[in-house]
Amino acid sequence: MSKLYITDFGARPGELCTASIQKALDASTAAGGETVVVPRGTFYTGSLNLGTSSLELEKGAVLMGSANIDDYAPIGYDHAEMGNVRSLIYAVEAEGIRVYGEGTIDFNGDSFFTPGDFVVSPSKVPMTQEQIEESTLRIQRRPNQPVIFLRSKNVKVEGVTLRNSPCWTLTFCECQNVSVRNLLIDNSLSIPNNDGIHITGSRDVIISGCHITAGDDCIAVTGITDWDVPSENIVVSDCILKSCSKAIVIGYMHSIVRNVLVTNCVIRESNRGFTIQTSSQTSLVEHVRVSNMRIDTKIRAGNWWGNGEPIAVFATFHNLGNRQEIPQRNWPINIRDVHFENISCTAENFIGVVGEGNNMEDVSFSNISMQLKESKNLAIKGRIVDIAPSPNPPEAPDDDEEYWLLMKDVDGVTFNNVTVPDFRGKKPKAHIVPPQKH
Repeated sequence: MSKLYITDFGARPGELCTASIQKALDASTAAGGETVVVPRGTFYTGSLNLGTSSLELEKGAVLMGSANIDDYAPIGYDHAEMGNVRSLIYAVEAEGIRVYGEGTIDFNGDSFFTPGDFVVSPSKVPMTQEQIEESTLRIQRRPNQPVIFLRSKNVKVEGVTLRNSPCWTLTFCECQNVSVRNLLIDNSLSIPNNDGIHITGSRDVIISGCHITAGDDCIAVTGITDWDVPSENIVVSDCILKSCSKAIVIGYMHSIVRNVLVTNCVIRESNRGFTIQTSSQTSLVEHVRVSNMRIDTKIRAGNWWGNGEPIAVFATFHNLGNRQEIPQRNWPINIRDVHFENISCTAENFIGVVGEGNNMEDVSFSNISMQLKESKNLAIKGRIVDIAPSPNPPEAPDDDEEYWLLMKDVDGVTFNNVTVPDFRGKKPKAHIVPPQKH
């Protein structure tokens, strides 16, 4: 397969090169899908349609997103949560394409936010200036899906660095047979919604060897764009993750997610480690295995979701900011066949397992080490499991005891071989609120 260099189509370092780069991509697509190459240098650009082209970024190459929102044309897809999609790079109904190399895609995300314009959320205690500066920046008009593959097959994204995203960094929507390997994703810890990798309504996906830092979720697997299209057959392995929200989240609102394997990952300094969240009656997460994980949490001040829980599993009704109607379902079980094994946690808050109407079955935790540690920010929300966007988070008793687990309204959950060292000279306890009998 031949290669087409963007410089042969008029692209010049330091200039806005959207038209020249698109000419190269169009020529590649017309030729049946060649590889378009970005050579060493910094090339500014707005929206680019890959068509059927692969994109290679050579070592020293930087594809820099324009700071002008008007350089991002709507791609013609109305996202159920984000609305009219504007992207830096996109592909629709493509097959067999790659984005790869040793170069960088810089989304210029800081350009779409005002420095210091933090959203200060309610707090149970007065917040210091340092804590205020851990909050999210106020959302402004921005490219909302910087890289999106829509209804595409046999897609590979490998080796590149993605940085400074203004919103979801890398999205696969209703895709099949996806491979994401050895990426460095380095995003701001102040920008909301800048998820690292978001899988929605897709199947047969492998994510491996990625190092992701994000203000929002590092890796999310949902059905957020169409509640009737499941995400299934997903493998996540050998990743290092840091998030101000959830390092890994499976499910959201009315999503269907099944057949997920997560193993050999390190989660560090994250507001929450691993999360499964479903809405009661309307959502389902099933057949999930999580193993050989090292999870470290650090509570972030502000309106980030999470509260230092190393693991949070909850199935409580929530419906927020989505254009789709709530599906007409009445499923009694919303989380089932989920198993955690060989998990080492150092955390500022307890593990949370929260149901609604006893709606979990066959959930187990085996060989778990749970070491509590001091927190400067736990008092902001208090000793709760943050089940946002659901209301009324459950809270540990107002006493002098320490707790390693808060579990409410479920009885299909078991624990085996859990090690909990002393904390503050006490043996942490489990606070369990059993399901109400009707």
